[in-house]
Amino acid sequence: MKAFADKVYDLLRTVPEGRVTTYKEIANALETRAYRAVGQAMRRNPFAPEVP
Repeated sequence: MKAFADKVYDLLRTVPEGRVTTYKEIANALETRAYRAVGQAMRRNPFAPEVP
């Protein structure tokens, strides 16, 4: 089973360059309401800047 953060990074890889999204949109796409957890995963992103 993938960690939540890995699911966030996989989804972020699909966001086109130059586009903007929100924590809420990402959480909704992952079928969760963990908006703040999305933000925490992005804050700890080890793949930046390749994964926005």
